[in-house]
Amino acid sequence: MTRLRNALHLTRRAVLAGLLLPAGLAHGSADAMRALPAARQKSRDALMKVTHWGCQYQNVDLEAVARSDLDLIVLDSSLNDDLGRFVTQRECRSIQKRSDGSRRVVLGYLCVGEVGINRWYWPSAWRKNVPDWVGPENPNWAGARSVQYWNAGWQDLVFAGSDSMLDRIMDVGFDGVFLDRVDGYGDWGMKPEALDAMAELVASLGEKARKRDPSFILMAQNAEHILHHANLVEAIDAHSKESLLTGLSGPDTLNRQEDVDWSLGYLQPLQGLGIPTFATEYITEPELRTETAQRLTELGFKPFFGTLGLDRLPGQDSTSRT
Repeated sequence: MTRLRNALHLTRRAVLAGLLLPAGLAHGSADAMRALPAARQKSRDALMKVTHWGCQYQNVDLEAVARSDLDLIVLDSSLNDDLGRFVTQRECRSIQKRSDGSRRVVLGYLCVGEVGINRWYWPSAWRKNVPDWVGPENPNWAGARSVQYWNAGWQDLVFAGSDSMLDRIMDVGFDGVFLDRVDGYGDWGMKPEALDAMAELVASLGEKARKRDPSFILMAQNAEHILHHANLVEAIDAHSKESLLTGLSGPDTLNRQEDVDWSLGYLQPLQGLGIPTFATEYITEPELRTETAQRLTELGFKPFFGTLGLDRLPGQDSTSRT
């Protein structure tokens, strides 16, 4: 534990970072501290009890998920785009029930800040002639492209339309959504209006979902830059942070203390508001994984160790067990 403690001890600076944030955070915090409706409070209480969790987007075996000891799992609603194989209502109910009869939280993956032009939801007519609100390709993911997420066409696909990705997830019976690429504003030069637009998107998505299901969960990932926006803070029930302690400069490497402190300055205030905080690390070294799990727990996070492809059942192999 010495290696991690020496490099990542919680400094006075990290503590103060939670107090010296932009004034907008204080305003957002006050709004978010209003009493939650009973249905949302029940969902948040369930998230607080989560110990074992994780994400799996490829090679999913739903029967294995049902047999697992996971308290929460994040799945893509499409199990195979090519075959048109989606999680069914019956399958969703099955994986929501653990072997001991207790409840498992199941969230649907929903990317809000990047488009996959090869994915099931993308209209075939747009495969070759993409709209002008679609930006450059992500060099790290084939078929993934930046998107002007404030555009009505994109928002219709994600949540606003009558047959949106959100509606399909809710139709199946997922407990909520795991919002990825909330930090898509970085693709547009970190412009203030781009940050504001993403916060508004998340808030609007949550408003629509909860008109249909008041207990519906929104878990946002990363995007510290907008965690001081009042409308976003009030909309989310949980937050997940990738690579908080390791990985920014390479596999199995500790992050710089200033980078850790910067993120904690935004994440710890969420904890103070009673918003559960989760963390994903991509570590293969067993000792470092064990040390990181302990440190994340001490900092108030619920750790998950995944493969880069998120293609294995969480906790069932040597590279993802804490």
